[in-house]
Amino acid sequence: MFSIVIGTIIGLLLIMLFILWLWGPGKVESYLDENGNVLEGSVSEIARVEIGGLEQGMIIKGKKDTNPVLLFLHGGPGNPEYVLAKEYNINLEDYFTVCWWEQRGSGMSYSSSIEKGSITLDQMIFDTVEVTNYLRERFGKEKIYIMGHSWGSFLGINSIDRYPELYEAYLGIGQVVNQFESEKLGYELMLSTAEANGDEKSIKNLKKFTLNTPEDITTDYLMVRSSIMNEQGYGVFHMPKSKCGLLMPIFKAKEYTIKDKYGYAAGSLLSLEQPMNHSINITNLNETIKELKVPVYIFHGIYDKQVSYDIALKYYEGLKAPKKQFYKFENSAHSPFMEEVDKFMGIIKEDILQVYS
Repeated sequence: MFSIVIGTIIGLLLIMLFILWLWGPGKVESYLDENGNVLEGSVSEIARVEIGGLEQGMIIKGKKDTNPVLLFLHGGPGNPEYVLAKEYNINLEDYFTVCWWEQRGSGMSYSSSIEKGSITLDQMIFDTVEVTNYLRERFGKEKIYIMGHSWGSFLGINSIDRYPELYEAYLGIGQVVNQFESEKLGYELMLSTAEANGDEKSIKNLKKFTLNTPEDITTDYLMVRSSIMNEQGYGVFHMPKSKCGLLMPIFKAKEYTIKDKYGYAAGSLLSLEQPMNHSINITNLNETIKELKVPVYIFHGIYDKQVSYDIALKYYEGLKAPKKQFYKFENSAHSPFMEEVDKFMGIIKEDILQVYS
């Protein structure tokens, strides 16, 4: 009987691996013209480049290699977003050559040799600059655009602050400013919402934690916070999505090999144990970055309590920059570029790039 059970489990695992292999050839689709040929001047590739002494992966896509170059910094830390952007038809590649870089320890850039405690904010900034220079040299650009979501907004704004000469403009989505204060406000809202709804389970889980210092924002707390906040409509999306709905596109992604899909899962966990994650919680941009030397565009959903909308807006109002604009998304939480795609892309096209055709 035992051998039958073991055989069944092994058989199921082999079937799952075979399905993942079919779903994951590790290739990106090319852009085609009306005759079915590869669109002239387009870019569609997976690049694996040595960055900071570690091979790191990136998906580079664009319909014209003469378009401006955009480096997208994903959130998490540790959660690459190309697959979700593709799922929600965020067609930045119509106007940019986009580099969807998978940061150190994440997805295609995961390595078991990366030690806990080895990835600092400084290291990530150095990696960002190295990727930037790779793109500048490859596409012949003096400067590129940088866009960051969530953790990526924290990494992006710090990179821009140190190396403004490399960038055309900064675009921040769900802008991190003072995350410890944001977490405290979010905790109070989650608890009051749970009490109003009579949600005893959430109340019990939340009361296991107190947020007196940044050190109280532990991995266990973040797991509970993410679950409850997403259920209440204040997290990643205002209209909650099932975990299956978020994970299935990653499992099915043709761009990822089985190894990359494993790296996605392992990297998400690895990032939680890194100093860069703690850097968010001990930093207040109101004190550290009061002025930027490039144009700044902030995109924020009004229901975002994972990264406080109110804190981001107040920071924007006091920030000095040669040009700046804050875009309010009234039907979104933490991911307005995925929740209100048409509005987001309209802003990119008409306000920022001023493309009207």
